[in-house]
Amino acid sequence: MHRPSRIVTMTLALAASLAVAQDKGKGKGAPGAPPIILTIAGFSDGGSIPDKYTCAVQPAGGSPAIQWTDPAPTAVSFAIIMHDLDVAPRRGFDDVLHWVIWNIPAGARQLAENLPTTPDLADGSRQGNNIAGRPGYFAPCAGPGPPHHYVFELYALDQKLDLPATASRAEIQKAIDGHAVGKAAYIGLFHR
Repeated sequence: MHRPSRIVTMTLALAASLAVAQDKGKGKGAPGAPPIILTIAGFSDGGSIPDKYTCAVQPAGGSPAIQWTDPAPTAVSFAIIMHDLDVAPRRGFDDVLHWVIWNIPAGARQLAENLPTTPDLADGSRQGNNIAGRPGYFAPCAGPGPPHHYVFELYALDQKLDLPATASRAEIQKAIDGHAVGKAAYIGLFHR
């Protein structure tokens, strides 16, 4: 009975010493890219989304202003996916897609408030169809009860995505897979 606990203790000690060695070696060689920091005007990460960006106003609110820090130097474009984690339509794996926009230019570090709800924007960005089957931002509209978690995911990509505006979320995610050179997430809460 003493042997298994001694083996566990030795294994934990070895793992701890390897972790310390890895931390000491991090300063050598090429440094990793700093993480991308995402901010959204009007609410903090994990805070309540202001009504002006939701269905609490009529007509429903438009997209918030979004900013991010410099990504990896290999970024060629950006993509944003906004979805509601707290809904599982048809008891499936997916949740509710509120917004998807891709081919945001590499030099961009922000999106303006109230972007047009058209498939193609003047800067070359493309917006796909949301849960309502329309391009652009679909305002959060959770009913009474606990707040829903709306996640804004930003991806820095090493290429542009060659997809039509009618591409499905699955097609967009498949095109992103293997091309993300940085990413960040931001959560907003809302309920009526």
